[in-house]
Amino acid sequence: MRNSGYKNTRVSNDLYLDAYAVPEEPFGISKTYWIAGLIFFTTLLIVATIFLLMKGATPYLIGGFYSIPAILFAYFYRRRGVLVVYLLAMFFFAIVVVFRYPLADDIFAAAINTILLIAIALTVSYLTHYLVQEKRKYHAIFENTENGVVLLNIMDHQILEMNKRFTLSVGLSEYETKDRNLNDFIDDPAPLATIFTALQSHCSTPTLEIAMRRSDGSEWTAVIAVRKISGDHVVITFIDFTERKRLEAQLRQLNDDATLYLDILTHDINNINTASLNYGRLLEVRSVDLSTDLLKNQIRSLEKSDEIIRNITTLRKIREGKVQRRPLQISAIIISEIAVFPDAKIDYDGSNATVLADEMLSSVFDNIIGNAIKFGGKDTLIIIRVGEAEKEVTISVADNGPGIPDTLKPHIFERFQRGHCTVSGKGLGLNICKALVERYGGRISVEDRVPGEMGKGAVIRFTLQKP
Repeated sequence: MRNSGYKNTRVSNDLYLDAYAVPEEPFGISKTYWIAGLIFFTTLLIVATIFLLMKGATPYLIGGFYSIPAILFAYFYRRRGVLVVYLLAMFFFAIVVVFRYPLADDIFAAAINTILLIAIALTVSYLTHYLVQEKRKYHAIFENTENGVVLLNIMDHQILEMNKRFTLSVGLSEYETKDRNLNDFIDDPAPLATIFTALQSHCSTPTLEIAMRRSDGSEWTAVIAVRKISGDHVVITFIDFTERKRLEAQLRQLNDDATLYLDILTHDINNINTASLNYGRLLEVRSVDLSTDLLKNQIRSLEKSDEIIRNITTLRKIREGKVQRRPLQISAIIISEIAVFPDAKIDYDGSNATVLADEMLSSVFDNIIGNAIKFGGKDTLIIIRVGEAEKEVTISVADNGPGIPDTLKPHIFERFQRGHCTVSGKGLGLNICKALVERYGGRISVEDRVPGEMGKGAVIRFTLQKP
């Protein structure tokens, strides 16, 4: 028989006192019937007590029957019930004294019985009050949680109780919640059958994503967690993942779009840009008229565009690829990058050091050297030195350009930070250097080339691990 505590009740917080006057209605019988029966039994007991005592019966057997109204009055009325029991106990004691005086044993037994009745009433009243408070607390949490929660009978999948969140999720009104079966709201009940089978040997199961159905036929997605609380009852928590799945699908679409745009930028546009740059350089070499300056400006613009595209390509590789470090000769990479800047003044004395990195290490030197030339001009002297320690290699790239202000040094490796506001650029170069060096397990920093004299140039130092 189903307890009344498992009925679908919908009450607001201010109605808790009325909704939970008692923890449970015993045996599913309405409180009204219990009270009517209790009053009838108590009246009958009082009449029987007087009659039996008048006939000379002993109070021992009669007193035991008074424990029944003592328990029920305290259970249904708590404090007021204790007062009623106190009056009943006093009546019983008084009536025994009247009819059994001067039999000391009977009077003593009646006194003990009176004390026991009051003790029973106090105990039941306290425990009932505690249970009601706990039930109110449970329902406050049950009704106000952000997730749907149902109490379910495992045997027939009948929903014994559902909270407001679940009611809203499945599109039910408060008048449509009774006698509902969980299968009414699930597209495929097979996964649940598997879970319920697992609950025969475990108290809980791993979370599971499941397709749900609303009362109007529309679908939504939930992640459920199931926990067994008694022999045939489980609590199921439903977390609505519909919006999250929609956002994930939207994010995947946006990511696909971004990938498409990057592919167009780094392949198609880059190919056109490279061709235009090559044609411009050819025209610059062959041109003898006054348009040479215009050609140089065009080439500079194309070179900046080419730099941006190369940086974007490098950033994309950093984001997408895993680190595949392998031993590399540092000199081969430095010499290769120096050749990219044939007009620059670069002093490098060579090194036999081997470091752990990948092919993108060249972007570090490309960006550092390119920055030094961009901010200091082609007449800037760039000095590259390599030092070896036991476990790492330290590389320094110094220049005698205008230097980097102290206020900017802590932020120079941040994205979109530029060394000088009068020079164009997107500020990605040194951010890429930092990302790559840290990717290889190293560190990078910037200092004045001459300590304390910012105007005499800067030095960027970074470390790389040795094999």
